Amino acid sequence: MAADEMYDAIVVGGGPSGLMAGQWLGRYQRRVRVVDAGDGRNAVTWGVHGYFGISDPKPAELRRIGQEQARGAGATFEEGCVERIEGEKDDFSVVLGDGRTLRSRRILLSTGLKDIVPETPGLHDFYGHSIWHCPDCDGPEVVGKRVAVMGWGEGIAKFCMYILTWTRDIVLLTDSHPADMTTEAMEALEHHGISIRREAVVKLEGEGTQLRRALFHEGPPEEVEALFFHIASGPGSTLAADLGCKLDEEGALEGILEIDKNFQTTVPGVYASGDITPGSRLVIRAAADGARAALGIHKSLFEDERRIG
Repeated sequence: MAADEMYDAIVVGGGPSGLMAGQWLGRYQRRVRVVDAGDGRNAVTWGVHGYFGISDPKPAELRRIGQEQARGAGATFEEGCVERIEGEKDDFSVVLGDGRTLRSRRILLSTGLKDIVPETPGLHDFYGHSIWHCPDCDGPEVVGKRVAVMGWGEGIAKFCMYILTWTRDIVLLTDSHPADMTTEAMEALEHHGISIRREAVVKLEGEGTQLRRALFHEGPPEEVEALFFHIASGPGSTLAADLGCKLDEEGALEGILEIDKNFQTTVPGVYASGDITPGSRLVIRAAADGARAALGIHKSLFEDERRIG
């Protein structure tokens, strides 16, 4: 396309949701370009679990397959970051990190979330193998094992209740932070035999990629076989906020966007899919949302003479 030509849609984010959207927009014969910074949320994990039709692919391999399918359907790709988006429905300008500008009638934000990862020494030696942030994805890996949960605040007890799906042997590590839990939450932890270690965690140790123990500033070590952390997460980009997209009431603290049934945000012509929209954080859900958002965008681009009623 020439520099002054118009895309039907530009997808910001090349994870499962953005790639699926790119594929389906191509299938709908739309001119679509996917802009991808290549910094996926799940890049560190050893495999993507529970994805229909393919067993535990590495995140990079799933992306490779998705890119291949999207290109085959007619989507084009741009490696890099989007600095800002200007304009309005039917005439958006997408300014890239290198200063170039792409024009598009619709925008799809599939920029995902970013997790706050504890800075505990040793954590990255095991992250993605025996330390994780998503129990939906990796909970089945810890069935019957001794599991540590690292986190604090009012939501951490609920997180522990969720981990009970796979194991009853849980210890909560608050890493010297105030627990800040209600009496009801404390009683629930006690009822299920979940102990609390309040000391500062100074190091995580193990062999290879297998976590074995947590060491504390004081007190004995805690022998564990896996760890989930639950600190906080937020949007992977400020583009939605810069555009003025309204946040979902329940997910506002994480930067989750309000969308309608067609995945359009509160800004006309700007759509969203994947982890920045309400719902689970499953990869398969994100991909499905990408297809649904693509359909919403496709229908919104119908010419007037194709509309009846």
